[in-house]
Amino acid sequence: MIGSAALLSLATVSPASAQDAEEPDTPETTDETNGAIVTREATTEEVAVLDENGDPVLDEEGNPVMETVTIGFVQTVETPSGNFHTITKPDGGPAVVEHEFAERPEKPERAERAERPERPEKPEKPSRPDRPNG
Repeated sequence: MIGSAALLSLATVSPASAQDAEEPDTPETTDETNGAIVTREATTEEVAVLDENGDPVLDEEGNPVMETVTIGFVQTVETPSGNFHTITKPDGGPAVVEHEFAERPEKPERAERAERPERPEKPEKPSRPDRPNG
């Protein structure tokens, strides 16, 4: 069990060190096979770093040390037809979906079909002669 705890401690990265290693958060954009453009972006917030007692950690000048924390995400889907669907999901909360539909020109009215001429009645078939019983 001790080995797994040591492995866990090696696998975790403190948020303060992760902040220095990461580039600024840029939205991730992918083109889907159906032509839609999907943009995913993390929602972040600057918060003060707290020590084990819950007090803010201060730097050399006495200012609180701040870290960037992800508090949710926003995903936007732009369809080839011009519609936008935005999903906003805060951590621990319900997702909110907004739909923005593109303006579409009205379809022209259908032209009326010409009436079909009536089909002439077919003459009745002559009755078959009775078969001889055999």
